[in-house]
Amino acid sequence: MLPSPKRRLKAKGSLWAHLIIVLLASLAVFLPGLQHYGIIDPSDGLYAEGAREMLERSDWVNPSANYQPFYEKPILIYWMIMASYQLLGVHEFAARLPVALCGVLSAAALLILVRPFLGARAALFSSLCLLSTPLFVTVGRVAITDVPLTLFMMVGALCLFSRLNGAHWCSLAFAYSALGLALLIKGPVPVALVAILLLVYLAWVRPKGAEGRYHWWWRKALLLHPLLGTAVMLSIAAPWYIAEGLATKGAFFQEFFIKQNFGRAMGTVNHQNPFWFYIPIYFAGFFPWSVIGLLDVRRHFALLKKQWRPGNWVPSKRANLELFSILWLLLILCIFTVLKTKLATYILPVAPPLAILSGSLLDRVVRLKAPALKWTLLVIVFVILPLLAVCAPTVCFKLKFDINTLYAFMGFGFFAWCFLTLATWAAFRKKAEVAVTAIVCACAFACGTFVPTGLQSHYLQSDFPLFQLLRRVVKDRAQVALYMRDSPAVNFYLRRPIKEIKTLLDYKHYVESGRKPHYLLVTSDVMEQMKEPPPMWTLLEKRAKWHLFAIDPNR
Repeated sequence: MLPSPKRRLKAKGSLWAHLIIVLLASLAVFLPGLQHYGIIDPSDGLYAEGAREMLERSDWVNPSANYQPFYEKPILIYWMIMASYQLLGVHEFAARLPVALCGVLSAAALLILVRPFLGARAALFSSLCLLSTPLFVTVGRVAITDVPLTLFMMVGALCLFSRLNGAHWCSLAFAYSALGLALLIKGPVPVALVAILLLVYLAWVRPKGAEGRYHWWWRKALLLHPLLGTAVMLSIAAPWYIAEGLATKGAFFQEFFIKQNFGRAMGTVNHQNPFWFYIPIYFAGFFPWSVIGLLDVRRHFALLKKQWRPGNWVPSKRANLELFSILWLLLILCIFTVLKTKLATYILPVAPPLAILSGSLLDRVVRLKAPALKWTLLVIVFVILPLLAVCAPTVCFKLKFDINTLYAFMGFGFFAWCFLTLATWAAFRKKAEVAVTAIVCACAFACGTFVPTGLQSHYLQSDFPLFQLLRRVVKDRAQVALYMRDSPAVNFYLRRPIKEIKTLLDYKHYVESGRKPHYLLVTSDVMEQMKEPPPMWTLLEKRAKWHLFAIDPNR
């Protein structure tokens, strides 16, 4: 029987209400304070400065770094930032705004795409869990590619999954368009990961016996139209790749596909780390959901095992999405653990599946009214959080945070404690939905306040000293060069090419050319390798890890 018009309107209104909640929450998490800290090297500066240089020379095809060709990433991140510069001007807020908006769209898209499978409440919880993931929020507040990549991968994977489970064919248009954009943001790797995920999922749910042979695979392939999808993706991405290949006479393909993609997979480029590298990153970067997810491990194993049992077990829509999310999470973690090249942001695409599993778990807690919830909250509110407050000054001192940062953390922590106190009260009053909603809001509030405060403090310690030295360079009308280092922030603030001295010949050319005075920026690790500077170098100023020298060849 079809639902009545009144019920349909109510459901639609509920979706719009939840969408407004998620949009407001995500805007509050990602946008405030984007301009309160300057360029954070290296990646934040790399894309912000690369886009500025392209806009300066009106070149929308060839990325650059320090006015030299740069082939490590495709073009989309530069286009996004350049468009923002044209609308708002060249500054830090404009550089980060496109990535932050991708974080907002990720939360909204997750709500819409998982709602048919999880239901309204669990979908809302999933979106709020994504907004309260520390690593996702941190990366969404700097100008790098990983949050847009996560958005495109998530839309592609979930739309294809929806199509396999009966969604309208329009879902394919969204899926392949998103994957085409993924090709322009990071290259072929995200598309390959989504394809592998779908193959693993289909192999897992394939019926046993004769029903699961090639006819079944053929029907699934017809649902997804992979050849048409490939044509859509190439129509989006191929024009720029072809234009860039022709403009660089093939140098881009050699650097990007061979060195950056294949080389990173083989561990021959950089960022080599041990196999256990992602274990602390996962538990800390995705806290608290990485820890709370351990409470649901038995259910996850049960879902995985049921797919191997013979019989007529047909999973529900929720169980199907949970199974897909489990495989998604495990696949990303396993693949990047095996690869030798590792960075913390590489596993960011596990944020959506972890948010889905966490939202589903929280929804079951509400439905089942778990009795352990109130006692767990009681311990957190009156034991764990007070202990953290006592330890906060020592931790801030060890991390070299200033007193204002400590006060900010303590103030924000108090408001988070109020949220959790409300959750505890609601849990003892047997209002499980209020309690769980307060928990998720507390986590989102903590991410929306602690992360920008932490980023600002990191900038003041690490990158603001460089900005102060650059003020002196401008005041003295001096030339400046970087010794054995690169720093896109220097280009961004000085708006000109910066000499990078890496050989004796580079040094000679720099000293003999241009107007005087000649200044050098040198980091502490380079100073340690040198043991002592040459006699013709005069230390003008030292701030944090940066040393500013004046060169006098006649000394």
